[in-house]
Amino acid sequence: MKWFWYCLKNYCTWDCRGHRREYACFNVTLIAIPALIEWFLPLHLLFKFLPIWIILGLLLLIPVVCSHIRRLHDLNWSGWWVILILLLGQLPLGSILFTLTLSLLPGSKGENHFGRLPY
Repeated sequence: MKWFWYCLKNYCTWDCRGHRREYACFNVTLIAIPALIEWFLPLHLLFKFLPIWIILGLLLLIPVVCSHIRRLHDLNWSGWWVILILLLGQLPLGSILFTLTLSLLPGSKGENHFGRLPY
């Protein structure tokens, strides 16, 4: 949860690098919390709170995109690759596979175009 709150506090920061631990923990938390809620709540209650889910999804869009960009910067890739992630999100398992790949790749050693090593 530490990294989840870190990403939310730095929700609009994309001009630096993000460690893969930060990226993976943030994305796992974003998947796990709604999955647990959906598991335990009956279906009719989920539909009752649909507007809240939509609002939360829109509010979390900027932190998610910024965490992707920071992780891409750690790999010394341009942040514009996040467009590919968003497009792959329209395919079944596309975004999940790309996010998993980004979580497993080690960052570039030393300083790169986007700054020094994170933490």
